[in-house]
Amino acid sequence: MSGIRSAAAWIAGPVLGAIGALHVLWAFAPWPFEDDAALAKTVLGNKDGELTVTPAASVGMGLVLIGAGVLTLMVYGAIRAIGPAVLRKLAICALALGLLARGLGGFAMNSGQAEEFQDWNTALYSPLCVLLGALVTLVALPLIRPARPEGAAPAAP
Repeated sequence: MSGIRSAAAWIAGPVLGAIGALHVLWAFAPWPFEDDAALAKTVLGNKDGELTVTPAASVGMGLVLIGAGVLTLMVYGAIRAIGPAVLRKLAICALALGLLARGLGGFAMNSGQAEEFQDWNTALYSPLCVLLGALVTLVALPLIRPARPEGAAPAAP
């Protein structure tokens, strides 16, 4: 399991960080989209192309996602842990649940959204959230259910 957990951490952490960096970038430029209207339709689902998210909110979301990537690597042990262990445990579990909820519930978000958003949400956003949620869950598993020492008998029910 340690090889799978390592791969999960080293995929999820940097991907979350990169998605966070993209959100920070969107506070200043619509890249890789042509303009703010295309960004609003494709990422936010706004049919009228109005950019309804403030730059501060975009930066805030970006920093949360970057922090989620750091947290994932911290819980895995690739980055020195800071703060109380119980907060890291709660945060990684909340992150896994949040990503899984966004991914699985994301398909219901398509109704009434811009066609561009519906296409990208179905093909990328929701499936990526499910995948990241599963990877973060793999990283968090030892915190939820610690491994038994070798040779130890299972706990009695």
